[in-house]
Amino acid sequence: MLINNHPMLATSKPYARWWWFSGAIAYGQIDEQLSWFSSHGFGGVEIAWVYPYEGKRGEGPKFLDEEFQALLHYTQEGCSERGLGCDLTFGTLWPFNGTFIPKEYSSKTFDGYSTQTVDRSWEAGNTQTPAKVLDHLSKDALHWYAEHLLSHGFGEASKNSSLSFFCDSWEVEPDGLFYDGLFDDFEKRFGYSLENNIIQPPANADIRFDYRTIISDRVLSDFYKPYASMCNKAGALSRVQCHGAPTDVLAAYALVDIPESETLLFDPDFSLLAASAAAFHDKPIVSSETFSCIYGWVPTPHTPPGLADEQIRDLRCVADAQFAWGVNRVVWHGKPFSTKGDPKKFYASVHLGADGRLEKDLNEFNAYLETVSDYMSRGETYSRLAVYFPLEDQWMKDRLPEELRKPSSNFYWELQEVHMDEELLKYRPLWFSKEWLQDLVYEEPFFRYRNRRFEAILVDSEWMVLDSLRAIARLRRQGAPVIFRRWPKEPGVVKHEEYQGLLDELKQQEEIKLTSIRPILESEQPLDYWCRKDGDDYYLFIAHPRMRKLRYPLEYGYGERVEELTVKAKFYGGKEETDLKLEFKERGSLVVRMRGEVTRGGE
Repeated sequence: MLINNHPMLATSKPYARWWWFSGAIAYGQIDEQLSWFSSHGFGGVEIAWVYPYEGKRGEGPKFLDEEFQALLHYTQEGCSERGLGCDLTFGTLWPFNGTFIPKEYSSKTFDGYSTQTVDRSWEAGNTQTPAKVLDHLSKDALHWYAEHLLSHGFGEASKNSSLSFFCDSWEVEPDGLFYDGLFDDFEKRFGYSLENNIIQPPANADIRFDYRTIISDRVLSDFYKPYASMCNKAGALSRVQCHGAPTDVLAAYALVDIPESETLLFDPDFSLLAASAAAFHDKPIVSSETFSCIYGWVPTPHTPPGLADEQIRDLRCVADAQFAWGVNRVVWHGKPFSTKGDPKKFYASVHLGADGRLEKDLNEFNAYLETVSDYMSRGETYSRLAVYFPLEDQWMKDRLPEELRKPSSNFYWELQEVHMDEELLKYRPLWFSKEWLQDLVYEEPFFRYRNRRFEAILVDSEWMVLDSLRAIARLRRQGAPVIFRRWPKEPGVVKHEEYQGLLDELKQQEEIKLTSIRPILESEQPLDYWCRKDGDDYYLFIAHPRMRKLRYPLEYGYGERVEELTVKAKFYGGKEETDLKLEFKERGSLVVRMRGEVTRGGE
């Protein structure tokens, strides 16, 4: 397997996103910073090419030119010499863009070519021409873009060392997304004209659902699937943040090698999407862009709250919160290209560097992140319950109410307001995609999907597509334990008589109770935790209860209020039950190894 050679699998040490500002770069500056990373407990870097720093416009190499490629090659060698991994953002800034992109391969809307441009990329330092956004709904456009980068240094880089090409969150403007042939495809699939019903987005919820369905499929077929394939053919892995894309994000995460989440612009429990896809599709690494904008975000050139004055105790809360939702690799967000002689800061990040408050505690904290990541990589994720992801419910809705909006989320379909019911946490449930139902089988007494077994699937959705209901009815006829909390309705304009017939059939069958499923961890108050099973051993990471439900922005000094606490719990492993007394220290979470032994507490 290609992934076995990636440094991120060889070490549990955290990575750091390394912001390279467009401008003059000296080899000595690279060496200084690589030595700093190596001496402060990092396992690797991810280079992200961004805009010119203040007053530096027009200096340094142009994007992808020979000098740019030489600097990249030198950095890779420097990383190898120091035992560091070196991943590369696949382009400059986000979404994929460039002044070099032909017009026909740029993003499209119902009104023609998109007016969205990217003006803070590396190229902005050398041209006044706005960078066009790549058409993310065309695999031909993606292929052209990839070949351009691979033939200008990225292909050689993937031969020089084991690495991943990183794709950041979607960030293509969503209104009116269009691709050539959309109207014909839509009418063939749904039997009516989208062209005659265009409002951006369509005001009718059923039309909006059908539109989002076809766009979702296109995102999977023409972006994430070919992107992962392209990376592997080039000898690299795909590490991808699929969130923000107008698609079935679970299915998208399942297509890439390393699914990556993000915290704290995204709530910690959002990581369950990436972790569920990884669990069901045998992916050993779930990474997360961590600590981005934890105290709040402001647009550049303004300075965000707490920059370079962050508290490790606050960062610990954020890291532990996401470990409890399945993350097992931290990617710090991040470090600017900054040296002692030329200090810089990046506006949307915590500050890593010799001139920041975090400096004195980094080695100890990174060692802690490494230890927890190691425990949460042992064996495989363990769960007894799958929950049908209510994607249809989100697609039938539109904008979030004002009080729920934040810089990373404005629409329900962005999925940031989907949370697992607290009553289900004791089963360590995983989300299950509608895209996977056709391959789900029941082999009494277990469900099996690929290499993973679980005991029951729960449905708590207002809406469900016909294909999903058909698959569930098939499983119920075989005696499979499918638990319905409510009966769904059919979304979309076209309604099928078969749908009501299937519902009637399911309602006549014996009701399955949730109480028939054994929990994994019951406690006197709700706990966020993750469970791994390695042979006969179970490893549980249990976040301090005060680290639950963290939400952007984090109050500065929040970690000071995380006090000692004892919680009584019961662990159900195999046929055994074990009473636990979970003693949380100040600002501490727990790693528990069952057979009942608390092997490491957070300090």
